[in-house]
Amino acid sequence: MVTRAEKPSWSLPCEHAARLLKAIAQFRTGSFSGIGVVFYEDLAQLPHLQLTNDEQEPDAAGLAGGDLASRLAGISVTSSPLHDGFHFVDARSWQLTHVAQFISPPIPRDQGQYVHGTGARLMAAVLASLLPGISCVGLVSHKGEVHLFKGGVDLANQE
Repeated sequence: MVTRAEKPSWSLPCEHAARLLKAIAQFRTGSFSGIGVVFYEDLAQLPHLQLTNDEQEPDAAGLAGGDLASRLAGISVTSSPLHDGFHFVDARSWQLTHVAQFISPPIPRDQGQYVHGTGARLMAAVLASLLPGISCVGLVSHKGEVHLFKGGVDLANQE
């Protein structure tokens, strides 16, 4: 586990992720609900479920093409049935692979070391960023505030 003294360094996938999150923040509209994005190499350790409703079966392949930031901002508006949950981007291919996912990362025994702030999406992002196979987890709030967690540490607030 990472301690406060051991701050993880930026990695190439997380540098790309930071740029993507900042672009999403620029594309947001008044109805932007916020977004969570998991950048991964392996999802084996991250429990997740597809969020569905009667209107639309989520399909990441149907969102292929065009600019990833504008596509993600576009589905993160309150009128979109896909705005809830986390979206997954493969950190090797930079492809959107899953949309509208409920994630349930395990809570480590030493959770007090990582648990700072409030909000379910923020807590899920921090905890998911601790898992093997997860490069980093990013958030953009409805107000445009960017967070990028790697190893439980918010890299966006280290700049």
